[in-house]
Amino acid sequence: MNNFPPFEPSPPLNRVQRWNTYLALVTAVIALALGLTMRNATLSATQPFENLEAGVRAQVPRGWLIDTAGPDFVIRAQDPDALPFKTLLQISVLPIGPDATPNKVLDLLTMERAARFPAYRELLRADQTVRGEPAKRMEYVYTQDERNPFQATVSLVIQGVDVVVLRRGQAVVITYREERSAFADNLYRFENLLQTVEIF
Repeated sequence: MNNFPPFEPSPPLNRVQRWNTYLALVTAVIALALGLTMRNATLSATQPFENLEAGVRAQVPRGWLIDTAGPDFVIRAQDPDALPFKTLLQISVLPIGPDATPNKVLDLLTMERAARFPAYRELLRADQTVRGEPAKRMEYVYTQDERNPFQATVSLVIQGVDVVVLRRGQAVVITYREERSAFADNLYRFENLLQTVEIF
């Protein structure tokens, strides 16, 4: 025998309850949109960099590790929170001869890296402009072993891109490197760098 009380439907919401429900939904949507906007602004926040001697000015990601003391680059910025590979943005200035072209600079970089990076392979080359200046773009991949033996698993596949701009007997090389699975997601940082870099 069933001893449960008969089911009684809930009374309909009155006008005040309906408006409160709508207001709560609208507030939740606004809070979510505001949170996403603030997150995107934080991720895209930059700080100025300038090296008058090298003739380079750019905006680099705020909060990244900045190194300006390298022998082969003007600035190197790395994301300290990125794992397993620290996302890298770099600007280098290389001396070149009078008959140099962007393609010849990329050929030299390819030869140097093929000897230094395991499984180095060029993927493509294409024409590009950087703030109105003609340039050449090259994408490539290589492998990198984990340096910590306690974390060693399989080699990381790193994808990179270089853009070369020639300037008065020098080649400016703008570089982005990232673990391959995250390359496309963080490519916007490189594109932002290309849009803000000034070579003078």
